Amino acid sequence: MADLATLISGLISNLVPLIKDEFKLIYGFDDEVEKLLGTLSAINATLEDAEIKNEWKKDKQTEDWLRKLKGMAYEVRDIMDECTFEDLRLQVKRLNPSSSSTKKKVTNCISHPFSNTRSRRKIGKKIKDVQEKLEKIHLERKNLQLHERAIHDSKIKEDKFTSSWRETMSLSSSKVYGRDEEKKQIIDILLNKSNVGVATEQLSVLPIVGIGGLGKTTFAQMVFNDEEVSKHFDTKIWVCVSDEFDIKLVIKAIIGANNESSLEILKDSIQNKLRGKIYLIVLDDVWNENVCAWDQLRSVLDCGANGSFVLTTTRKRRVAEIMKTIPDFELPALSYDDCWLLFKERAFESGKSKDPNFVNIGKQITRRCNGVPLVAKTLGSHLGFCDDEKEWHRIRDSEIWEISENEEDLMPILRLSYYDLSYQLRRCFAFCAIFPKDTKIEKERLIKLWIAHGLIAPVTNQEVEDVGNRIWKELCWRSFFQDEKENTYWDGTVYTTCITCMMHDLMHDLSQSVMKDECYTMNAKKSSDGLEREIRHVTLMVDQLDQTSVNTSICSLKKIGGLQSMFLYDECGNVTKEILSDLKEYFLSLRVLEVRHCMQYQDLSYVSRLKHLRFLDISNSEITTLPDSICDLFHLQTLKLIKCYMLESLPKI
Repeated sequence: MADLATLISGLISNLVPLIKDEFKLIYGFDDEVEKLLGTLSAINATLEDAEIKNEWKKDKQTEDWLRKLKGMAYEVRDIMDECTFEDLRLQVKRLNPSSSSTKKKVTNCISHPFSNTRSRRKIGKKIKDVQEKLEKIHLERKNLQLHERAIHDSKIKEDKFTSSWRETMSLSSSKVYGRDEEKKQIIDILLNKSNVGVATEQLSVLPIVGIGGLGKTTFAQMVFNDEEVSKHFDTKIWVCVSDEFDIKLVIKAIIGANNESSLEILKDSIQNKLRGKIYLIVLDDVWNENVCAWDQLRSVLDCGANGSFVLTTTRKRRVAEIMKTIPDFELPALSYDDCWLLFKERAFESGKSKDPNFVNIGKQITRRCNGVPLVAKTLGSHLGFCDDEKEWHRIRDSEIWEISENEEDLMPILRLSYYDLSYQLRRCFAFCAIFPKDTKIEKERLIKLWIAHGLIAPVTNQEVEDVGNRIWKELCWRSFFQDEKENTYWDGTVYTTCITCMMHDLMHDLSQSVMKDECYTMNAKKSSDGLEREIRHVTLMVDQLDQTSVNTSICSLKKIGGLQSMFLYDECGNVTKEILSDLKEYFLSLRVLEVRHCMQYQDLSYVSRLKHLRFLDISNSEITTLPDSICDLFHLQTLKLIKCYMLESLPKI
């Protein structure tokens, strides 16, 4: 379940005051909005206590209360969108009562929902109904014994973000502490300089094993990028495998193929690429325990020259046992000294005073990190923003310190840093659960999605994109994002710069634990039977589904209601066509619609009926024109400076 305290807080700070003014355009709504604002504020005062109680005590009553409140919060936001939409329509009419042909089309397309008194009464009734439901939810809180938090505390936390940011924090250090000895051991094995695990087969497989957060991927990257290793191997290939072990996807990643091909064709392609060469392939983050699947992939890869290696990283001992041909390598914890250097870099960044008391407490905290780099880095980043010695003592003396061989023990520590974030940072981080694991997240796109969902509160005299940029930077610095990179590529006309980041697996798990049932990806590995009404963001991988699964998935989607985001990956376009035709009936709440890899023209006229839409991306599809009604819709919303992001493929108005 998404962090409701952040959702409600954003509803109050971003939308309610705005709508309160706009309701004056529609007679009779003022009193209802005043009551709505008061109820939301009263509920907001107890929300943080409710969410923490639910998180740590797993209270069923509190969880049910939060679930009901979540549904009502989204309903309130949709009503506000409808009223904002009406205000836009009225502004267009006032600009030119006689209307040009374009404005006539705008008015005809947009004004229908509010064109008569009956429609206005309908929206007024919605406001009254949702207020009554919220009032009942507010009264139920007494049975839960929830405590009100001090409003000024949250205000201080927000001000901390908006006023104390330093641009010097824009990039985290790429320096790796320790691991030199371990790196030498692995390289000696790869270059056949070691007597440990001498290869007896053409293809040797060496797994690197360790709990989450220990730095296995970073360590493997050190080895992969080593100059001596690069000179030794004819070919080096890095593949991120993650949760789903699909032999076709792994082979396609190795050979860089995007087109759909049979396994036989892919096998021939990869063997032509690797045959006779000494190669190194890194399979990062492997979870597969299917022996047959691994044996099949290994037989395909076993075509290189003697000395070829597959280096894998995994958290699971069982996976290492299945894959290895030589003894696996268990990555040890960092030494205390190296862990302290990592913590100190984050907690005492350049220019910050190193008070002896803070240093001593920091060293005690470092000892409790048990050599796990992710914990040292995350807590160091958290305390780097804190000058309160009591908070440092609280972290040191917390009961959360139980780090063992199970990475689940790390989650309470990561949550500690999560709950220290401002509401706005929490909301923006948790939203990233929509991305599959190991996704390269594009900064510009993510900020647009944040804005489309109203996750970024406006700041006086600042562009909302600039606020989004600062949120990105702070999440990077606090280690919620990692591997921030600036990539430059040539698109045939100009050089384009794209900044990306990744999320550590455990950070992704954290975001999913916050969002819980709100994000869902439909693909060949998942059944649409898992769809619940709480889902708000859905990704449909059509090319991985057979027709029966597609039909079932579409039927399931129609039953959900209240979807906020839909990401369609459809190479044939038939499914996209069917879903788009259903927009006006089943998916009216969409704020984000992304259609990728659609290879044929689709009728997008239905998109103009989506009153809540803030983000439309068809840039990777062969759709070159849009109906006038959609262009007018974006034009209309732009008049109000509501950010509807039209990518370069969209026509200019």
